[in-house]
Amino acid sequence: MSNICIISANSLENENASRNRVLSFVNSSIAAGHQVKLISMDGEAFNLLEHERFKHFKIPFIDTKIPSFIKRAFLEMKIASLALNKANELNCDVNLITIPSMFLLHLSFLLKSGKTKILDIRDLSWEYLDQKSLVNRIAKKVFTQSALANLKKFDIISVTNNHEFDYVSKNISNSGLIVKVPNGVSLSVFEKLSHIQPNRSNQFTVTYIGNVGLAQDLSTLVETSKLLPHVQFNIVGAGTDFERINKLANLNQPNLNFLGRCQFEELLEIYNQSDVLYAQLTPEFSTAMPSKLYEYLSTGKYILYGGVGVAGKTLESFQNVSLIAPCNIQALKCEIQHIQENGKYRQLCVKNREKIKSEYLRDVTVEKLISMI
Repeated sequence: MSNICIISANSLENENASRNRVLSFVNSSIAAGHQVKLISMDGEAFNLLEHERFKHFKIPFIDTKIPSFIKRAFLEMKIASLALNKANELNCDVNLITIPSMFLLHLSFLLKSGKTKILDIRDLSWEYLDQKSLVNRIAKKVFTQSALANLKKFDIISVTNNHEFDYVSKNISNSGLIVKVPNGVSLSVFEKLSHIQPNRSNQFTVTYIGNVGLAQDLSTLVETSKLLPHVQFNIVGAGTDFERINKLANLNQPNLNFLGRCQFEELLEIYNQSDVLYAQLTPEFSTAMPSKLYEYLSTGKYILYGGVGVAGKTLESFQNVSLIAPCNIQALKCEIQHIQENGKYRQLCVKNREKIKSEYLRDVTVEKLISMI
């Protein structure tokens, strides 16, 4: 059996999506008999799990949630280099890089040669850069060329959806080295979410749970909440756009709650008290599939999604879902009113839960990748 080093540039304690995906890799690797070492940007007090064949190594936390694109890029580059240098110190047989941090990919040449290299792509983040300024246009071109060159240096690449599979397969010679590992949910998370109950209160509630960033542009939800004073709105989470979004709300607006980051057990109660689960991605992020949607689907609750592209296509195969244009306040307002009037939200969708269980349990899909080592 191998010594596997899993390399993440995220703070797993604070980022649920990254933590859940990494945890699936760790658990599957341990189950296959491997020794596992994990690198992440967490405090010493946090440990992903306890197991005799697992060790969690930390690199210093660096806050990258700043508006300056150039400064943020340099900080993320520093984080990536610290993580990769730590991996070289650990000297494992297999190095598994998991991104959305594209700088782990760009700097992957720092890893020692002669080791098996695996890349787990959760987002093609370099493709999301807008091109409104000359600096951004140049950066996107450089990052794209760097990503394409470095993709060819990995022995195995995992992706989360068909768009990423097509993107990678066009740029490496052996598509047999690509394995699809959908984000999905872990079995332990699914079992808890699948026991969520309908909202027992008389207050019709729309809830967003996830990252509060530019990609989500929750100003659409905030402005809609002002037009529907008899509907309760919750925003759960934090991110680079939180302060702007928070300031958009009316002072002491009674029907809009900013709940911040919550522990998973707290989220379960929030899910119980919600009728509709909302998500949105701006058009620039049309190739992304938010992992939060798989959690939403596991609850059986009604889902309202504003967006186009990969996520919209995926949701078309599920029931009790409304798809609308992103960043459209009037469309969101009308659809919320329509959902409330037709009453479909009152019945949990068992078929959505069954589809998640049969096709999107991460424990099953990750095993395929681990078996290729």
